[in-house]
Amino acid sequence: MRVLVTGQPASGLFILGELLYRLYGLENLNVSLDSLPEDSSALAQFIQEGGFSDGSLMAWHYSADPALLEASRQQGVQVVCTVRDPYILFETVYLHANSPRGMPAVPETTRLKGEDMESAVVLDFIHNVFSRQLRLTADWQASGQALMVHQEQFMLEVERTLEVLEPVLGKAPDKDVPALMNAILEKHALGSALNPLSDSRLPAGTLQVLNEVIPQAFFELGYQKRGADAQGSMNQRMLGMALFQQLYAGGQRVFLVGHGKSGTTWLHMLFFHHPNVAAVAERRLFEHPDQNKALFDALLDDETFESWFQSSSFGIKAPEQTDVRYELMRLMSDYLLYRALAVRKTAKGFERREPITHFSEKIALNTDQDARVTIDTLQKLYPDAKIVHIVRDPRDVAVSAMFHSYRNFREKHERNWITDFVDSVLEGDNSSILKKQAVSAYFKSHARAWNKIAGIFHHRGETLYGDNYLLVRYEDLLAAPQDQVTRLFRFAGLSRDEQLVADVVEKASFKNLSKGRKAGQQDSSSFYRKGVAGDWKNYLTPETSRKVFSDAWELMQLFGYE
Repeated sequence: MRVLVTGQPASGLFILGELLYRLYGLENLNVSLDSLPEDSSALAQFIQEGGFSDGSLMAWHYSADPALLEASRQQGVQVVCTVRDPYILFETVYLHANSPRGMPAVPETTRLKGEDMESAVVLDFIHNVFSRQLRLTADWQASGQALMVHQEQFMLEVERTLEVLEPVLGKAPDKDVPALMNAILEKHALGSALNPLSDSRLPAGTLQVLNEVIPQAFFELGYQKRGADAQGSMNQRMLGMALFQQLYAGGQRVFLVGHGKSGTTWLHMLFFHHPNVAAVAERRLFEHPDQNKALFDALLDDETFESWFQSSSFGIKAPEQTDVRYELMRLMSDYLLYRALAVRKTAKGFERREPITHFSEKIALNTDQDARVTIDTLQKLYPDAKIVHIVRDPRDVAVSAMFHSYRNFREKHERNWITDFVDSVLEGDNSSILKKQAVSAYFKSHARAWNKIAGIFHHRGETLYGDNYLLVRYEDLLAAPQDQVTRLFRFAGLSRDEQLVADVVEKASFKNLSKGRKAGQQDSSSFYRKGVAGDWKNYLTPETSRKVFSDAWELMQLFGYE
């Protein structure tokens, strides 16, 4: 077996090539040779002279030169050409060019670094370099001598791709193909390769030039031409939304909710690192940030909508459909989720190497109104969701909030009692009675707020969601992360084998989130300040804390805080 995997840059040919030589046990000529033939003519000569030995594979960007076609026919070299959506292909080239490692295989891409997508430099690159690369793929398609493999298919349905290749390469050996792909992608993946919803958001000027140079062969292979006008962009997004619903209508929604500074970010990162979860954070659709209306309340006000619905033809024909407002809100929420995920290009966003089965969303609550509106709205929009409510000792919440305010004040170069108090404590001076009184008043206000927020959300959550509501304590997560993460994933219906949980816990650990600090090592300028429980004892005595947090004491005992 002799296999040549070719295609244009960023089409995934090296990923497919590595998969095939590992899977079939082929010699990798890219590694064993001192240097690859520099062009198609040189490769043709290399093949004719017997250099392409049996049981080997080569992967590089070669054109369908007549001499190469003839040499391949004579020596039985099987040619596989990777092809990819040309619009996403260009964007990935652009992303490669602007990444730290660049794109050495195409030296001309250095011109793209730091350039706006509609700049004269980029448009010239499309006309004179990218168009030539597109022609390489089109010529292989026209030759009829290459098996054309869609990058989108082998990234998302690798087993199906192997079935397509079977008549040429034979049946693939029985190996763990998904695990093999994961190992390969750790080295190669960049861009939107694994995102079937990818919306390139290319500027109109760039789209116009791309449409001028994309060969007809790409559209014959099933890729859709993108309109450079507003209508074309809108149609593309609506098709993307339809695909989102088709692919993920059954995806489990998990809402991660808690009082601000209670560990919602940590919870979010735990779900973010699960391979089957697409995670978003704080879209602020349901809650009321800073006393403002939530987006849904502003766009679909109860009274306004009810008045319109009753007087419209819809309401006249179907007056009993009183839940239409919430159906529209859910559609809007799903559409905004699709838009948020479709434009993310790296593994930090939507891109996953395993099937997406769950969508998690972080919501931080800051007022009792937030708590009430959020849980009631979620139940109306997503009665099929699962709710994870994280709580934390309100005394530590207050301390964390104080340092959060301290960090913000310091960044703005503002001074007040909080900055004075924290500075004095950090310097070892804990003697100011006046500042301690201010701290007590500050903590007392947080106690009242925490009591309302956590109490309302907990009791309403249990009532409205029953077994689909889970309470988790920050302190338990800190003390036994593996056990608690296993519990969380079991509740959500996610896979939770021991190694997966260990990997997730490590990736979302305080050390990783804080870029190297151990829990307990304080950095007052960091969002991830200290990562411990019981820090309140450095600011209040147990006796004082009992008085200051008296308004929250009953709920604290319910949650196990003494």
